[in-house]
Amino acid sequence: MRGRTIRCGIILFSLSVVSSLGAQEAKSELRIKLNPTDGSMVSGALVALLNSRDSVVAEGLASEAGTRVLFAPRGAYRIRVRRVGYLPFVSSELTLPRPNELILNVESPRVVLQSIVVNSTSQCSRSDPNAQALSTVWDEIDKALRSSQLTLGDLAGMGRAHQYRRETTPDGKVTAGDSSEFPITDRRPFGAVDPQTLARDGYVVGDEDKGWVFYGPDETVLLSDAFAGTHCFKLVRQLNRPAQIGVAFEPVPGRKIADISGVLWVDQRTSELREVNFRFVNAGALSRYDAGGFTRFRRVRSGAWIVDEWKLSAPKLQIKETSTVSPMGVPGVKRVLVVVGRLDNGGGILGTPK
Repeated sequence: MRGRTIRCGIILFSLSVVSSLGAQEAKSELRIKLNPTDGSMVSGALVALLNSRDSVVAEGLASEAGTRVLFAPRGAYRIRVRRVGYLPFVSSELTLPRPNELILNVESPRVVLQSIVVNSTSQCSRSDPNAQALSTVWDEIDKALRSSQLTLGDLAGMGRAHQYRRETTPDGKVTAGDSSEFPITDRRPFGAVDPQTLARDGYVVGDEDKGWVFYGPDETVLLSDAFAGTHCFKLVRQLNRPAQIGVAFEPVPGRKIADISGVLWVDQRTSELREVNFRFVNAGALSRYDAGGFTRFRRVRSGAWIVDEWKLSAPKLQIKETSTVSPMGVPGVKRVLVVVGRLDNGGGILGTPK
């Protein structure tokens, strides 16, 4: 008997930034002060300028003091305020340029998730008008994910992050690994690859002979049209998560490319996004050996959201070849995949973010 180890690479986060330069129309500054009429928290609220077509022209997060500065060309706009746990608030129309700070009295009802009835219907469109309950929960997820995309300013001074790689035996003994720490500046410490690339090429690349490379989702992926267009969604609850409601996702029927299925979990009382758990599907041998991962989110004191912790885990496989003889006496070789350990990649924020 002889064996060959299949080496598996695991990649969750790589960040590329694309800039475009061109003629820019002169923009006016709008200083906004949110004033919640019920005394509720507005820090971390998503504040957006909407044009006459209700398209977002500019968007940012409200500060701990409830302020935000946005820039847009002269014209008529409305301001939309979205907060986790509340229905959206939209102001009356205003005109830019505006000389003074706008004090905006924000009043919006709370979102109630505890009473939502879960059924087994799967929707292959998050915006299906017949899936109001699904849309309600997804709106809360959308706010947290979108906020996490906009937290670059909140990352500065947050401290340090770490990433690690670990190989273990089937009984959990660590056989190899490494880790690194790095300062968090004004760039997101973690980020995934382009959503269109994942939709086209899949979340797992490779095979049993060459090994595999894995990709997991981040906020940009989960919010993308590419992800929405290649997955179906439904609401779920689990006995071991009595205080949470989940949005489960899986590839659309007929999609054969390596993909992910999983659940985004939301706190029913606060409407806050907790984590996303996922596993790889349509990935051949990997789908039979519990390959997957999780991403956990945290709301920091400023009201912003961050990826607090993540992990990808996959089996370490080995091909075992044994000599065989057929009933007719013909010699041959039988190849069998054997799990000889696991490969884990992960990372997170060190310490307690401010």
